[in-house]
Amino acid sequence: MTRRIVLVLLVALAIQGFAAPVSPAAPAAPRNLIVFFEFLDNANGVEEAVEFVFERMLRPGDQLIIQSPMRTYGFSAATLSQPKAELIALTGKRLRNDIARAAIGYKQVIRDLETAAAGIGEHAYPTGTVDTNKDMNELFIFYRQELGNLNQLRKVNADSLRKLVGTFRGHEGENHLIVLFEREFRPIPRREALNVLADMPVFAVQANELFATVNLNEVFDIAAMTEHFLGMPLTQHFVYVTSKHTSAGGNLFENSGDIYSAFSRLAKATGGVTVTTAEPAEGLKAILKTWE
Repeated sequence: MTRRIVLVLLVALAIQGFAAPVSPAAPAAPRNLIVFFEFLDNANGVEEAVEFVFERMLRPGDQLIIQSPMRTYGFSAATLSQPKAELIALTGKRLRNDIARAAIGYKQVIRDLETAAAGIGEHAYPTGTVDTNKDMNELFIFYRQELGNLNQLRKVNADSLRKLVGTFRGHEGENHLIVLFEREFRPIPRREALNVLADMPVFAVQANELFATVNLNEVFDIAAMTEHFLGMPLTQHFVYVTSKHTSAGGNLFENSGDIYSAFSRLAKATGGVTVTTAEPAEGLKAILKTWE
């Protein structure tokens, strides 16, 4: 009899355990997301990246800002409640138009750099195929000026970043900044001319500085920016887009080593992700994977 009572009690407890209500999972904290498209030469992969942001990265309650090379697009909760297909199409179109407008000034600077590089190359290693009315020193000065203009075209800088991330200061949830930067190339003299320049005492140092040395100067105070991001707090991610398409022709040199160094260090310091890829959406996928 005692054994039967114990068995009944055990069965009752088991049933009660199965029937106990399960506590609902706490809702995920909203994400405040900034996606910075720094594209100056082409817009390949932009539509796919925009689609991935809206379809895969955004959740109900999240906030979104998209920065193009020309302007800032903020998406309110009411806007984000609209059909995703319409938002994706409109945002992709705006980004393409903005990148095309930004490319006008970029391509002019690239043409000026090509002219200066070809002139320097012709002076160093004459072929009779390039006409120039400037001497070598003038061409070096012109090249350096246009290189400065090329760097000035970048919209991703300390002021723009501080202004953007300040939008989400004090908001509830996780703050994320994703910088998608299109790898930069610039034209330099052809290889035969570079070999000659290396043996010219008057111009060898300038030639090495401009045509052979990777620029790793800080684009801004990285330590100060890291402190600023961590104080919000904000996680920064960096997608380095290695596009195969470029407006520059001839012998090319990578011009964005300084950008890669700065933003990969910021990403590491803030717990973010650095991805090098030919497709912007692939970089976003890698970031989402860490979130999941």
